[in-house]
Amino acid sequence: MSSSAGSPVVSESLRPIEKVRLACRVWSVYARVRLALAHEPLPALVARLGRPPRRAPAQPPDRLARAVDRSLRLGRRQPRCLVSALVLFRLLREQGDPAELVIGLPEGARTKDAHAWVELGARDVGPPPGRGANRELARYG
Repeated sequence: MSSSAGSPVVSESLRPIEKVRLACRVWSVYARVRLALAHEPLPALVARLGRPPRRAPAQPPDRLARAVDRSLRLGRRQPRCLVSALVLFRLLREQGDPAELVIGLPEGARTKDAHAWVELGARDVGPPPGRGANRELARYG
């Protein structure tokens, strides 16, 4: 059985070693994203992240979003939404999902503080809190 995004639907939970491997993948991508953000314009970075060199073991998008959120949260500290969304975007692309990075602002925004999330087939897949009440300004895929 497969999901609408092309990833197999997996209902059983991961074994502890699989959780560790997934957390290591999340941290590996996180480190590369953090370094690249300082040196590359966002459109170029998203284009590069969207062309992964290999296929990774498939996980449901919701599981990957939770893994990104849980793995990168250190106590009450967590990375900015753009970094978390870029990590999820890359992980989904590594397994062949046609993920898109979306950036938006809340309706009636009074500041320039944008929010980023990932979509698969126009469906918000996170990372938490996802799209919320934000209006799309830019889409990268």
